[in-house]
Amino acid sequence: MNLGKVLIICCLLFFTSANVSAQGNNGRGKCMQPFGISFYKVQAGHEDEWLGLFMTWHYPLLKYSMKYDTLAEFKMNVPDGHDEGSAWTFAGTYLAPTSEQRGSPPLDRAQLIESLFGDRMDEYVAGEKRRWALTEHHWDTNFTELDLSEETLSVYWPSQGGCGE
Repeated sequence: MNLGKVLIICCLLFFTSANVSAQGNNGRGKCMQPFGISFYKVQAGHEDEWLGLFMTWHYPLLKYSMKYDTLAEFKMNVPDGHDEGSAWTFAGTYLAPTSEQRGSPPLDRAQLIESLFGDRMDEYVAGEKRRWALTEHHWDTNFTELDLSEETLSVYWPSQGGCGE
């Protein structure tokens, strides 16, 4: 078998397996509050520095989102105890308002950053660069809640998404 055929087969297997493992939510969650977790793995020994940078340069953006109802709640979490090689150092949990409760803030993200840090933009950029330099790994996971009252509870069966009858 030549190299071209091998590459085509590998690509087809990759894309097919990616599609097979992906599960659509079939309508779930559309009337519920979206929930997610942002995980951060931070260089050992730099946790307090990272937190200081986060609170100074990123948390004000989250507070603005909560003020204007584009974010209902945000909490920062750390593991409780010690384990061997934890995959994450901090987990920020966020709860968004339902689509009916979602607000519309007057400023977009760029305008907000300019408004908050315009006179200290060099410090903002340096602080965010440093925070991300200390971040070894970052990922976000969003969740769709299952409506446990559904008569046919299934990830495959179409759902009203918590909207009721």
